Amino acid sequence: MNAAVPAPDPAVVPDVLGDETDRLAALRDYVDVSADPPAELQAVVRLATRLTGLPNAVVNIVDERYQRQLAAEGFDRGVCAREDSMCYYALGTGGLVHTTDARQDARWAAHPWVDGTLGRIRTYAAAPLLTPDHQALGTLCVFDDTRPRPLTATQRADLADLATLVVSLFDRERRARLVAQHAEELRLARAAAETARALQEALLPHALPAGERVRVTSRYLPGTDGAEVGGDFFDAIRTDTSFVLVMGDVQGHNSAAAALMGRVRTAVRAYVSEGHDPSAVLERTNRLMQSFDGDLFATCCLLALDERTGDVSVASAGHPAPVAFAPGAVRSLDVDPGPPLGVQPEAAYPQTRHRLETAGRLLLHTDGVVEWPGAGGPSTRAATAAGEEALHRALADGAGDDAGTLADRLLAPVRGSGHDDAALLVVDYDGPAPGTRENRLLLPADTRAVGAARDWLRSTLDAWELTSAADEAELVISELVTNAVLHTGSPTAVTLRHEVSDRLLSVGVEDSSTQHPQPRESDDDATGGRGMHIVQLLAQRWWVAPRGDGKTVWADLLVA
Repeated sequence: MNAAVPAPDPAVVPDVLGDETDRLAALRDYVDVSADPPAELQAVVRLATRLTGLPNAVVNIVDERYQRQLAAEGFDRGVCAREDSMCYYALGTGGLVHTTDARQDARWAAHPWVDGTLGRIRTYAAAPLLTPDHQALGTLCVFDDTRPRPLTATQRADLADLATLVVSLFDRERRARLVAQHAEELRLARAAAETARALQEALLPHALPAGERVRVTSRYLPGTDGAEVGGDFFDAIRTDTSFVLVMGDVQGHNSAAAALMGRVRTAVRAYVSEGHDPSAVLERTNRLMQSFDGDLFATCCLLALDERTGDVSVASAGHPAPVAFAPGAVRSLDVDPGPPLGVQPEAAYPQTRHRLETAGRLLLHTDGVVEWPGAGGPSTRAATAAGEEALHRALADGAGDDAGTLADRLLAPVRGSGHDDAALLVVDYDGPAPGTRENRLLLPADTRAVGAARDWLRSTLDAWELTSAADEAELVISELVTNAVLHTGSPTAVTLRHEVSDRLLSVGVEDSSTQHPQPRESDDDATGGRGMHIVQLLAQRWWVAPRGDGKTVWADLLVA
């Protein structure tokens, strides 16, 4: 007789339940099947048997494949296929299900847990385990496999209340897992931050050099948003010809950014130490970054200051321009920035020249100094503009402060804002050395350059009252300019510098060749090859300063 009663088709149950994807997501959120179930569940199922008078009770959850029994009273816990589950079908009703005698109930008579295939359940009742947003996790069910037993309205209500208690226990465990997960994530983030910050601090310079006429004060303030760090970096490098200041910022806030910062800073320092000018340093670093793994990029600004003359050369890879603020009005130095490093393989980084005629102060900084919450403005651009305005006011107000006090004043709005890293360099320059004179001339790219250079040299030395050095200087400048014209065929430039106190006259000739000249002896009947040998004989010393796509050949002469 039981076989004649059709069983419900499990395939239609998910339609009754609604969105099965949402239900399963809620189940995974509320219940961790890999963990031990809450101890209180056993007390709940024991209480369910007492309140209903039925000998068996179980807390079931139903996932995409199985019905899993988390706690049971009256029999051993087990697992069965979802399609064999009475509780899975019961979930589709949306409320408590009760049958006094399942064998006589058309919904259950042919079910394997009723007809003897898996069991012989008679009385059955199941209350759904519903989350606050009505997602069904499973059931709290009671049953009797010996005889039919009716349940009163009070007993059914008690069963429903216990089901609500089960969901509360699940929710308590879920919240505890979330707290533990958050604590673990925070621990890992702090550990990563400590590693990254240690790496970053190890890669940043612990002391900056001082020049004869230059002093540098640095500040670095790590951001506090999240647990990771950024890639702000700075440096100061003394070379034979200039004092070079570096300020940069690697995109990202993690150990990878800190590691890349170290590689970029090392590359910049190496190229500066080789004698390259700011433009060439950025071009070479950019090409080097194309070989790095990952897709991070960096902004960077280089400023090369000739301490003796006050000449300044600036190049930027997408980085804020340096700011001059004393004496006179606060102003950003003109610079034509190229793209950030690592973005365009063959990018160019134009170099702009300035001159500090007197003692003065400069500031180099990262964007964290001007981009901070509270800077104002509805957008990032407006906020940055407001931050720059605030920075300029602070520079004007603190122009007379000592460098350390001023640096702290500039970072005061950023400190504790929980935003990006911020780094800055305050540069104090004592002005050009007394008695240092310099003149510069652009020359044509042909043999006229030699005659023009000679005439310009003699007129300059006449003005400087150094005519006694004119003959030797004329030989040197002739040979250097001749070499530049013959070997490059491009326009050249010549610089003449006189350091009175050192009684030194320096002649520098720029050209577009990266090949260094080599002095060599020549036969008496040779028509060439004597140039650099003559320079070597006449000069106190000579050397080559690489310049990106070219070089400058310098020769020093002692003068009376």
